[in-house]
Amino acid sequence: MLIDKLKYLQGYVKIRLTGYAPERFLNLCSNHDILIWNLEYEEDHYVFCISVRGLKRLKPILKKTRTTFVILERVGLPFVMRRYRKRKLFFAGIVLCCGLLYTMSLFVWKIEVNGNLHETDSNIIKFLEENKVRHGLLKSKIDCEEIEEKLRAGYEDIIWASAKLEGTMLIIDVQENLATNQQAAAKGEEQKLPGDLVADKDAVIYSILTRQGTPYVEKGMEVHPGDMLVEGKNPVYNDSEEIAAWQYCVADADILGITEYAYEEQFSMWYEDRSYTGKERATYGIRLFNLQIRLPYLSRKFTDYDRITDEYDVKIGDSFYLPLVLTKEIHREYRTEKKKYTEKEARQTAQEKLNQFCKELTEQGIQIVENRVAISADSKNCRAFGTIQVIEPIGSRKETEIADTPGENREEAANTDASREN
Repeated sequence: MLIDKLKYLQGYVKIRLTGYAPERFLNLCSNHDILIWNLEYEEDHYVFCISVRGLKRLKPILKKTRTTFVILERVGLPFVMRRYRKRKLFFAGIVLCCGLLYTMSLFVWKIEVNGNLHETDSNIIKFLEENKVRHGLLKSKIDCEEIEEKLRAGYEDIIWASAKLEGTMLIIDVQENLATNQQAAAKGEEQKLPGDLVADKDAVIYSILTRQGTPYVEKGMEVHPGDMLVEGKNPVYNDSEEIAAWQYCVADADILGITEYAYEEQFSMWYEDRSYTGKERATYGIRLFNLQIRLPYLSRKFTDYDRITDEYDVKIGDSFYLPLVLTKEIHREYRTEKKKYTEKEARQTAQEKLNQFCKELTEQGIQIVENRVAISADSKNCRAFGTIQVIEPIGSRKETEIADTPGENREEAANTDASREN
């Protein structure tokens, strides 16, 4: 591939060789280190390619072998330059184009984010813009190490980040902490900080399995937000069965509680039914930097339509993006008609919405015990309201308050009494 490009830059010709001793001609070319390629024999002559420099050295060899040649094709940059030597504007345009491409290569025109699952691309790009890293920024002003540090500091769930420049692209690779809520709650244990488990909502304890800490509740007890569930300290008793000290820990337990979710959904019995006509129109445009240019419609616009937009980045190779985007918009025409639900249809629609809500709860690991939602419909509205009783994990972590050692309290009390007697 590189050799072909060098041949094109130097220029070469394709010739047809005829005469008395063409085979001797080829041997002499080899002896004089004159390179020929794409050699073909056709009836009574040879066809091959030779460089311009080699062509100039053929005169004595042609004389010795009594052969002649005819140039069939001229290929390469020298011939192109000669052909267009009088077209100054053409060459000026080439120089200007090369200058623009070089200038464009100094900036970042695309930011790509990889590895993110929880955080969206738009959120991370917005965060970068707030830190003055945006499209159109000079690559020389980008500090990849600083970007990595800011991403790790700005997002708690990003535990690793990498930033690198390729062409006109800034590529951000991140790795998120996919720990569950229970693992996040155990973060304090890794830091050796004592912590309690307290209720985070109204509930009735369904079950409790304590692995570490002192439980304060049992099955069937009613708790409210802030109530202690498991305390992050264990008593240490002396020989007199008195509390001599506290052993602090991170409370760890599986606690399930019976809770209720309020549910209410209301919608009108009248709705707009949308039907597509099958007619579509496409319009095209370009976006240069932040300037959007749309081509005018060649036909009548639709009154009501959906818009589907496709964007195509203009790039050279895999990583040399330009600040130019081609856009295509497809408009799909539809007609709207006002209709009214029958009571059966309204109840069915309300039930589908309720089922979707319950499905979302189940996907979160919440067990549904009882559905107490009633559905009613009149001439104007359909309404679903009530509560859903569920069993779900409860409890949130709270830092344990460090208590005084019971022995120290008794000693302080004795000292106080002695001072009073004196």
